[in-house]
Amino acid sequence: MSINFIPNDPSASSAAPALRVQAARANRPASRAGFTFSNTAAEGIFAPGTPQFLFWQCREAGLAALDAWESVAGNISAWQGNRKRLPLRQDAGVDLNAYYDRRSFSFFHRVISGTTFFAGASTDVVAHEVGHGLLDAVRPDLWDAAFLETGAFHEAFGDCVAVLTALHDRETRLKLLAVTRTLKARNFVESTAENLSAGIRLLNAGHNAAEPRHAFNSFQFQIPETLPATGGPGVLINEVHSFGMLFSGCFYDVIANLFASRPSQTEASLLASARTAGALLVAAAATAVITPRFFQSVGRAMVLADDQANGGANRERIGQAFQRHGIMLGSNSLLAPASVLAGSAPSVSGATSLAKATRKDLSERLGAGRGARLSVGRVEMSGRRFARVLHTQRVPLNPVDERLRGVTIAVAVPVIVGESGGRAAVMGQIPEPVSTEREVHAFVDSLLKNRQIELGATPAATAARKTAAARSAAGASSQPVSRETHRIVAKGRAKTLVRVRFHCACRPVE
Repeated sequence: MSINFIPNDPSASSAAPALRVQAARANRPASRAGFTFSNTAAEGIFAPGTPQFLFWQCREAGLAALDAWESVAGNISAWQGNRKRLPLRQDAGVDLNAYYDRRSFSFFHRVISGTTFFAGASTDVVAHEVGHGLLDAVRPDLWDAAFLETGAFHEAFGDCVAVLTALHDRETRLKLLAVTRTLKARNFVESTAENLSAGIRLLNAGHNAAEPRHAFNSFQFQIPETLPATGGPGVLINEVHSFGMLFSGCFYDVIANLFASRPSQTEASLLASARTAGALLVAAAATAVITPRFFQSVGRAMVLADDQANGGANRERIGQAFQRHGIMLGSNSLLAPASVLAGSAPSVSGATSLAKATRKDLSERLGAGRGARLSVGRVEMSGRRFARVLHTQRVPLNPVDERLRGVTIAVAVPVIVGESGGRAAVMGQIPEPVSTEREVHAFVDSLLKNRQIELGATPAATAARKTAAARSAAGASSQPVSRETHRIVAKGRAKTLVRVRFHCACRPVE
């Protein structure tokens, strides 16, 4: 049998593929990561707005995102935490939102001015949330990374997966090329989650998310804390969803540059360009060093991945895409020794290890207290192996706001260590503790201004969270909706700020 399916967003332009009848995708093999489903419906042709349509639409969109991912990254065997299946919940309650929280992909609905907006009916939104889960499987350490650019990259990555999912569809590619032969114009692929934005616009026409996010944009990089915390529809602000448009703009321009370099501009060459860009993005996401300037770090890693996979054939095209948005890569500097360390070169051929003298020297330079631990692993970039040293820096948050007195956040500070003349050497730059603390404070300030921190741990709030978790596990559609992305967790006398979810809306609209 067949199903009805909208391959883009219900409110995409008339140029986008319309509702169509197609065969439903098969269930995921047991050996690969997939979904569990609730409130299922028998296969059939159902009208939009019905529960049966919503189930099949959300299911098909989620599976389409996984297909697009596996075409560029290979098969995914498990989600974060080595789980084979996560719930894909097409209608988890009343809200204008969707989220990924490591326990589920949850989508909501809301009636506004007589129109019901279903987040799970948008292939864009479903692919975006699945994108969060895919990135979390590749780089779980980004989950709690306490810089605005790492959070913004997570949001941008979801939008990039939405773009790749759209371009994985042949009808979409044909209709896109009927709109723009160069990709360098506003269109229904680079514009994502139009239906969700339409709902937000009805509630608050001046809200930043009342305009869909656009991957085709001319935004220029600025240090996030120099931007305003709020702004009108679609403007660049100091908030992860908005700031993420800078990176999705770079990625979209990489696709456009690759496409322009092909001998002919056809739907097949467009697919090849998207897959090349997607493969480089995934490879870079897996290896990019976490720094406050994470967009630049990922861009540099994309260049190095291209050096490894394609002999550097696309180095200039990648650099031009990032430069168009004010991000200069200088990728070679990432692998260049910047300062010598005490001790001999690290061992990276077998078990990665550092000399005792190197550990001591690094601890002093990082401002690590006595007894602080440095964890050592290995990273491979451009075919070369390096030691990746992580120091966990505890940053107190009371300077940001009195309500955070006694609360800290753990920041993983990485240093890449290689060799120079047989000695251990820092590759690139060594993080400076004061700058790290400032960046963390700026990020937490953004969270507060956008009401993304669940403040207080009252018994009622704790009971509500437990009820929500129980209903989530049971697949209940009346789950209470929490919009905060971060929560204060107490362990004994210590209080830590931790992430609990990535959600779709950039801030509450009411």
